[in-house]
Amino acid sequence: MGESSLESPQELFERLQARIEAERARLAGWQAIEADYQRKYTQDLRPLEEKLNSLRYKLVLCFDHAYKNMGLSKAERQFVSELVTEFSEELLGLGAKSDLPAGCDAARLKTLYKKHGGSDYDADVAEDTEEAKAYLAEALELDAGELGAYTPIQLLQLISDQFEDEEAEELLEEARQALRPAVTNEAAWQALQDAERERLAESARDPALQTAVAAEGLSGDALDKANAVLARQLDEVLAQASHAEEGFKLRYDLDPFASFDPETVIEELDADIVDIQEYIRELEHEVMQFSDESLLKAWLKAMRREVASIERREGRG
Repeated sequence: MGESSLESPQELFERLQARIEAERARLAGWQAIEADYQRKYTQDLRPLEEKLNSLRYKLVLCFDHAYKNMGLSKAERQFVSELVTEFSEELLGLGAKSDLPAGCDAARLKTLYKKHGGSDYDADVAEDTEEAKAYLAEALELDAGELGAYTPIQLLQLISDQFEDEEAEELLEEARQALRPAVTNEAAWQALQDAERERLAESARDPALQTAVAAEGLSGDALDKANAVLARQLDEVLAQASHAEEGFKLRYDLDPFASFDPETVIEELDADIVDIQEYIRELEHEVMQFSDESLLKAWLKAMRREVASIERREGRG
């Protein structure tokens, strides 16, 4: 625990007590929302995500069919190829986590990725990962080999401490690429539980964690000893709260490079559900249209204008 040199022992005592209380409340918050979040995630979000990704897969196949059979111009075919490559890449990213819905053929997606993008998906991922590691290591003044020693939440803290806003978000995106999970979330959650059991067993032997600290009336050496005990107790509750959040992110496939609050995470889930429902309606409409050549061409024209407009705005920014 970092301590301010201007802080008196009594002020430190009060701050530690307040922080412990706040972190215990945060830990209790994660435990309190679990059942409600799990129900909404399982019954509402997951079926929608599977439906959405199945539609995206159909869209990839529609675009590939249009590329070959709908008399598109050279510019239109190029744009369609970009869409096929982008959508295939996104879906294959789900496949890496064993999260592709039934009926989505990863091998076919890789074939379409190569056909329309001109390169091998696995080779591109490996190259992008190495480049991201090098970029991130240089920005954080680390050796590339050191990155593996950091957890996502530690990298999030490191980046947040050193960078702001757009620069921080850019580095977090590089971190997501550099530290792509090598195992499924289920396996990672099991490993996290095993590590936490070992940590708790060790903590159980720490006398400081079994010591009750008087709420008031301390001074001198007694106050200093109480502060040392409280600092250790704060470290423990911080570790437990971190475990609760990291486990939550693994169980519910949340961004490992983001921080979440138990007081708002259900609201965010509700918003995600609404967004996905809207996106599904849009994709269902688009998939129905794409059997008509004139409607497809009109859609491609509108999309190309929108992409060009976004690129111009980003260029001005």
